[in-house]
Amino acid sequence: MADTLPPPNNASADAHLDSGAQRGLVRSDKGLPLVWILPLVAGLIAVWLLYQNVSEGDVRASILFLSGDGLVKGKTVVKYSGVDIGVVQEVRLVPNAKALHGADGVMAEVSLNRSAEYLLVEGTKFWVVKPELSITGISGLETLLSGNYIAVESGSGKRKRSFVALDRPPAFIRGDGLRVMLKSRRLGSLSRGSPVYFRQLRVGQVADYRLDRDGSEVSIELFIRREYADLVHRGSRFWNSSGISIEGGISGINVTLESLAALFAGGVSFYTPESQRQSPLAVNGTEFKLYKNFTAADAGIAVTLNFNRGVSVTPGNTKVYYQGIRVGEVSDAKANSRMDGMEVKVLMDPVTDDLLSENTRFWLAPPTFDLSGGLNSLIKGNRIEVDLRRGQRSQRIFSASASAPPRDLRTPGLHLRLTARNPGSLQRGAPVYFRRIEVGKVQGMELHGNGEGVEVYVVIEPRYAHLVKQGTRFWNISGLRASASLSEGVELEADSLMSLLRGGVAFGIRREDHEKGVQAVNGDQFPLYSSREAALEEGIEIDITLPSAQGLKTGAPLRYKGVQVGEITRLYLDGDLEEVRVRAKLYQRGESFARAGTRIWVVSPQIGIGKVAHLETLVTGRYLALEPGTGPPQTQFYAQLEAPRADLTDTMHRPGLTVILDAARRGSLVAGSPVYYRQVQVGEVTGFALGEQADRVYIYVYIEPHYQPLVRQHTVFWNASGVEVNFGLRSGLNIDTESAQALWRGGIAFATPEPPFMGFEVESGSHFPLYPRAEPEWHRWSPKITLYDTAEPEK
Repeated sequence: MADTLPPPNNASADAHLDSGAQRGLVRSDKGLPLVWILPLVAGLIAVWLLYQNVSEGDVRASILFLSGDGLVKGKTVVKYSGVDIGVVQEVRLVPNAKALHGADGVMAEVSLNRSAEYLLVEGTKFWVVKPELSITGISGLETLLSGNYIAVESGSGKRKRSFVALDRPPAFIRGDGLRVMLKSRRLGSLSRGSPVYFRQLRVGQVADYRLDRDGSEVSIELFIRREYADLVHRGSRFWNSSGISIEGGISGINVTLESLAALFAGGVSFYTPESQRQSPLAVNGTEFKLYKNFTAADAGIAVTLNFNRGVSVTPGNTKVYYQGIRVGEVSDAKANSRMDGMEVKVLMDPVTDDLLSENTRFWLAPPTFDLSGGLNSLIKGNRIEVDLRRGQRSQRIFSASASAPPRDLRTPGLHLRLTARNPGSLQRGAPVYFRRIEVGKVQGMELHGNGEGVEVYVVIEPRYAHLVKQGTRFWNISGLRASASLSEGVELEADSLMSLLRGGVAFGIRREDHEKGVQAVNGDQFPLYSSREAALEEGIEIDITLPSAQGLKTGAPLRYKGVQVGEITRLYLDGDLEEVRVRAKLYQRGESFARAGTRIWVVSPQIGIGKVAHLETLVTGRYLALEPGTGPPQTQFYAQLEAPRADLTDTMHRPGLTVILDAARRGSLVAGSPVYYRQVQVGEVTGFALGEQADRVYIYVYIEPHYQPLVRQHTVFWNASGVEVNFGLRSGLNIDTESAQALWRGGIAFATPEPPFMGFEVESGSHFPLYPRAEPEWHRWSPKITLYDTAEPEK
């Protein structure tokens, strides 16, 4: 029974505790305590961060530079293909750097993105990009705003963390293409980026250059773009087209300039001779010789020209042109074996290959003044011109002419002959104008068989040929036309600058001839007039005889009241060599001047104290003035060397008053001497004649209409020529003269007394005595006389 009794309370409590303890021990065996979970999580985060730092964090590299220009700690970035991949973290000096052969350097510690780690291998190149301006282009322009940066060019090889930077950008050129090597004794003006040309088309550039190890030659690497790589054969020739070539000799100095870009940046040109066109294509690394110029490269087609006499050409200087385009140059010149001509070697541009046939012609062209080719060709020396024509067979030896052919009927267009006595400044190649538009060219000129004229051959372009009809008039516009006057100044006129330098021809047709004109055809002949007026105006031919030409020349105008009514067409001496004959054409109402009684005289400049007139002739030249006659038709005239003086009959018919003064002697008076009233000129002396019994001189005086009322019945006239000198102890020295003009040319003065002593007005033809000097009281007369309103007052 004792065994079945329940245990005491404390015993049961202990048992209860023991069972609970056992249960707690069972639970701790099932997992880790909570206190270990937090350290475990922290450890996992640390491992993750470490992984992130290793896999995606920056990588560092050391780059040694020769100079620290442009390197700024924390600012200078590293770029690859334009993308920022790092930045400079630290910059320090490295004295006596072995990698720089003992020179001091600058070490830059850079931090790069992990994504750029693959660039840190052998062969990778670093350099500093700075702004550069050259004739070949502009580079690094973006650094003006962002500052200098470090550029990267990837390499291949083992991983690497230390590098030596380049002191200049590498010569690598992106893109697919052909890379060939040129060998030369000297570099010349070539530089990186200098252009490479094929037929003046840029196909590549100079990639790099370096001196060979033995220092004997320069190796120049060229990059040819892929699309032009098949133009380079193993037999291609390369030559230096850079800089200025100056050659001189007894024939002169020649300065050749390829282009402005080639002058500064240099340039290389190449071509494949015909004989080498079947040679294999060049491959990367193929070497070529670089020749100094086109001639040395012998890249042209060799042609021999046989001239029938000596010609002035210079090898390397004289060029060959086809219609203004340079197609070759002389490479050699010497006398032929028979010593009766010249054998000239020419290198022609290969593009002319198919046109060098039996129909091709060469000739020597004279020097020309030309603005179209720029400063280098402003004044061209002798040159060879060629007319390239296709034919049945190719030819390399030609007979050449020492002078240009006067015309070539094979040129497309309308071919015409113009006949002139003198072509002026016309020359071969001068333009032909219609309404100042160039429509043709002057092909050449040649003398007539009798030597009395010139045939000018012109060709009108096909599209303008319909403008020329049978009634068309051609005229010469060569040179400069000038007109001058004291009121309007000097006017100069030229149709164009080229017509001023090279001459020119213009043509037009009168309205009345336009409708009935028949279309012109090849070979039609037209006269070449000296001016537009002469061409478009119908005229009358007259002959004039002169004692002397007096500065007149062909083309000088004939004028009436300042208006040109004709021109001189010819000047020549008469048979006995005593007089000058003038052939002239009147083309404005010519019938009014081709009459008996017409007076003609030479107008020349007059400069003096008494008179200044016709100063425009100092510029425009002297001309002939006309005064029409009233007689029957006449074509033969005799001209005076100065304007005719009006006689008494002429003066009497003029408006105004003509009086006759009776004098014992003429004195210093001349025709044109002034006549004064109160020291104002109111007329002039027009002529002289002896009295009926030769005991006196009649002096004809003309008073202008405005001043006619000043002369009355009791008017007195006196000689005002010279100077009157009076001297007294009280009055002193008194010098009196009417005017400086009267001092030199003589003069007459008059005075009219006051009413009622003045008398009535007089008529023309009235006589008055001419007193040798004035009485003192005459100067005190001051009548009030109303003048006529027929003329403006003296200014």
